[in-house]
Amino acid sequence: MKQNRLDNIKKIFFVGIGGTSMSGLALISLTKGFEVSGVDMRPCSYTEKLEKYGVKVYIGHDANNVPEDTDLLVYSAAIKETNPERMRAKELGIPEMERSVFLGCLSDFYPATIAISGTHGKTTTSSLSSLLLYYADMDPSVSIGGTLELLGGNYRCGEGDYFVIEACEFVDSFLHTKHKIGTILNIEEDHLDYFTGGIDHIRSSFEKFAKIIPDDGLLIANGDDEQVRKILPNLTCNIATFGFGEGNDWRALNISYDALGKPTFDAYKGEEYYGTFSLNIPGAHNVSNSLSVIILADHLGIDKEVIHKTFAAFTGANRRFQLAGEERGIKVFEDYAHHPTELRVTIEACKNYEHNKLWVVFQPHTYSRTFFLFDEFVAAVKDADEVIFNDIYSDREANDWNIYSEDLAKAATERYGASARVISKFEDIVKFISDNAEEGDIVLVAGSQSINKVAYDLVEYLKNNK
Repeated sequence: MKQNRLDNIKKIFFVGIGGTSMSGLALISLTKGFEVSGVDMRPCSYTEKLEKYGVKVYIGHDANNVPEDTDLLVYSAAIKETNPERMRAKELGIPEMERSVFLGCLSDFYPATIAISGTHGKTTTSSLSSLLLYYADMDPSVSIGGTLELLGGNYRCGEGDYFVIEACEFVDSFLHTKHKIGTILNIEEDHLDYFTGGIDHIRSSFEKFAKIIPDDGLLIANGDDEQVRKILPNLTCNIATFGFGEGNDWRALNISYDALGKPTFDAYKGEEYYGTFSLNIPGAHNVSNSLSVIILADHLGIDKEVIHKTFAAFTGANRRFQLAGEERGIKVFEDYAHHPTELRVTIEACKNYEHNKLWVVFQPHTYSRTFFLFDEFVAAVKDADEVIFNDIYSDREANDWNIYSEDLAKAATERYGASARVISKFEDIVKFISDNAEEGDIVLVAGSQSINKVAYDLVEYLKNNK
């Protein structure tokens, strides 16, 4: 085991322990022999799972939650210095560590960390990569930002050399791991409340991420992405590019879709045919994501049959184009999409699915993202037949930009002739769709926050109101 800052640590307290990533890190820490406890605002499935493993979880923030013999307090980026537990840690002289730094310390326990980065597609690709190594009997450890039922949750603690992590660029979180293999799926504008220098600032951050990879490591890079291509000449590690266009080291060609919008494609390594692969998840964007996983498999010497097994088994991480249910001949999906590109490609995936009308319910997340990417959000929904915007959800900033969902709906209507409206209450969204949708329609409920409740409430309402 490598030397790192956790060598003299025994008891760790996690603030925000019920979060998707934090809960996984807490459980990995537990399996590594640390004593773990923590706090969150409210109970959830993750806190329940932690408690089943014997972790003491406090509900509601209070300075007295922190045991005096705590050796380290770990907090997520959303937790401010004024948090009661953090203030108590300072009073007691307990060292503090932000989540991404702690993840970096955990990565030092593994000979080879595989970090999956990109503005979008991270959860799907890190899930596929984790499953690939699992089926290849490499016994990986895993920390991802979504729930992967095939691996039993959002984390896995294996005995193998590899640690697969979902590497997020927000507040430069992904610069703390010592990854030997890295993937960059795409680089686009997002988190502009942090990346105040715009796309140049974001690209610079991704370049720093790539430069962490040692010369004998590998960067798997989307060669179709202009911003990704710009950083490649500045790197000294091995690089394998992928995409649809000419000039890439790996290409996906001859893509076709079945009635459910699920693709089959031919993979080429250089000019050499590598194999034909079918996915159990829809969309051209997932062809691109899966091609990066094929490169990973080839690099690690994993047999093609394992790749086929992985792609056949993976039907998506939770909240990634997930079928909430079907009632009255209406299929209802939910998706985590909260960036314009994610929303657009998910809508495109829906269009490949046999359907009558496509309904899109979207809850924007953060005022700053909505303001800075306003035109892109408006364009993203133009191919939907019916669009319902929910109010903007923002848990970390005030509306300093004077931006509202009504602005999105008005622009979508005026620019693209979209049938767009704003409905604030979840129950009103459910009632409106139930009253107006017909057999053969698809409903996509998109957004990273609480809006996914609408999908399941709608299925239940349709069931009870036939």
